[in-house]
Amino acid sequence: MNGSNSKRKCGVIFVSMAILLYGVSCAKKPIEIGRENPELEIKKCIKYSDKKHFDEAIECLEIFKSRFPKSQWGIEAELMIGDNYFRQKEYLLAADSYQSFIKLHPIHQKTAYAYFKTGLSYLRHSPKAIDRDQEYIDDAIANFQIVINSYPDGEYFELAKANLLEARTKVAKRHFYIGRFYFKTGEYIASIPRFQEIADNYKDSGLAEKSLSNIALANLELKRLENAKVAFSRLASEYPQSKYISKIEKKLISAVKK
Repeated sequence: MNGSNSKRKCGVIFVSMAILLYGVSCAKKPIEIGRENPELEIKKCIKYSDKKHFDEAIECLEIFKSRFPKSQWGIEAELMIGDNYFRQKEYLLAADSYQSFIKLHPIHQKTAYAYFKTGLSYLRHSPKAIDRDQEYIDDAIANFQIVINSYPDGEYFELAKANLLEARTKVAKRHFYIGRFYFKTGEYIASIPRFQEIADNYKDSGLAEKSLSNIALANLELKRLENAKVAFSRLASEYPQSKYISKIEKKLISAVKK
């Protein structure tokens, strides 16, 4: 009986030691960055990133920039950290890294890239569903606008324009969603400012024509005939081929006759 217990204890100890040794062998190796050659050391960080080991790449880059703060790669390490966060879809952390680079190096040759990626990070973080909070969409727009205004001859100009349009359209869609909700529930007064915002400031969204139509219809429901006429006149002037003109014109004629 004692022999059996002794064997069992030995078996437990053996298994425990095996697990311990396995855990030690599988533990993450510390990242080592030397101090002599930045060109050679940065390759270690890039290798982690290429293998999609993003956490290790970020840790490596943090160590690297502390070792070589004044080297070319040390200066750009913050951008590379941002890129690794971006590839992980950690968009707010990416934006913070790009913004940090801009604050430290406002006239660097890659500052335009940092502004563009900041905008793209905020845009990607914004929910696709327009009924959800779009907290960072204005920040996306602001950064794309900086690229367009400050770097018109740069390589990110066209990309910034395309993404700016996407961001602005998202804002317009949210205004339209809210305005349409108010319109459908009979809250015509509340709906008009939302549609007006689109008609005045988001003509490139593809929703301005419909918004003017809704402004005219809302004013007709409120029996504000003059305001309806103004909206209709603008619709006919800016969108002479609009499919909404005939419908509103009939309603205006009917309202005038009453």
